[in-house]
Amino acid sequence: MEIEVDEPFWTVRGSSLTVTFTVGDGSTPETIDDGDVLIVGPDGERWCANVMTQGRIQKILDRWRDTGECLSGAYLWAEGLVVVREPGVESMVRAVEDLYDRYGDLDGILPKLSDDEE
Repeated sequence: MEIEVDEPFWTVRGSSLTVTFTVGDGSTPETIDDGDVLIVGPDGERWCANVMTQGRIQKILDRWRDTGECLSGAYLWAEGLVVVREPGVESMVRAVEDLYDRYGDLDGILPKLSDDEE
């Protein structure tokens, strides 16, 4: 999987989708465990998502247990969240591509961006 790097962005161009990650925490393509992504479909339609590993979610819940947020880490809710088992760009892109291939688009699955949202 080829990754175009233009910090702070990493872009993967697949056959149907272009997935761009916003990166800023010293992650590598192999270790990223929490990625904000912009997904562009073949007709230019755009969606946004946050892709996280189970391990990253556990760290957030543990931190919130100490800070008191979200009933002291009892839950996490996020619109557009996709949870993956393994870290890394490849795992995350494969999950988004599978959702697209399975449903034909991402409408109703991930937040869709309008033309005036960048």
